[in-house]
Amino acid sequence: MKQANEKKREAFHALGAGELHKAVDLLTDAIRLNPQLAILYVNRASIYVKLQKPKAAIRDCDKAIKINPDSPQPYQWRGKAFQLLGRWHKAARDLELASQLDYAEDTNFMLTDVQRRVQKRNFAHNHSNCT
Repeated sequence: MKQANEKKREAFHALGAGELHKAVDLLTDAIRLNPQLAILYVNRASIYVKLQKPKAAIRDCDKAIKINPDSPQPYQWRGKAFQLLGRWHKAARDLELASQLDYAEDTNFMLTDVQRRVQKRNFAHNHSNCT
């Protein structure tokens, strides 16, 4: 546990220095040392989103949710990852759940944007069937 926390601390230092790949490696080490700590997966997922690796972020969020399904953070980051993939319905579902678990202004702002995109897409889909 102590070693995992040290790796996590080093990862945040690397992140602050803009060394995203090094931060991912350090968090991976921390996860190996303590695979039942959901926040480690969430932290790594957030970096994967910044690195434009949404599928890796989704995998980490899924693991974090299995460990702690009541935490809003993995739903928020998974929602962001689904946004990167253009999977608007899934993004909306996750962001709604994150907001229900713990309201946050930035999550609600993202949710509003995603819901607008879902509505536009549904409107376009419904009207393409009319012709």
